Amino acid sequence: MFWQQMWFLTNMLFVILLIVLLFVHRSVTMASLQQDADRTERAKRIRMIISIATVLAFIAMAILFLVNMRVNR
Repeated sequence: MFWQQMWFLTNMLFVILLIVLLFVHRSVTMASLQQDADRTERAKRIRMIISIATVLAFIAMAILFLVNMRVNR
């Protein structure tokens, strides 16, 4: 039961980060269209950080899913 709860929490974190990533990507696009170099660079840096966090959350989610499947076999 513990691993299932951990997987569920990381799954929720992954989905939240993915949605945030979509909004951050939109802000990069909007800053690019407005041709604001400072906002574009700042938004790109934030997008990179959120992207890395999203990938790490996906890896953690996959690992916890496999552990959960192994424990509940």
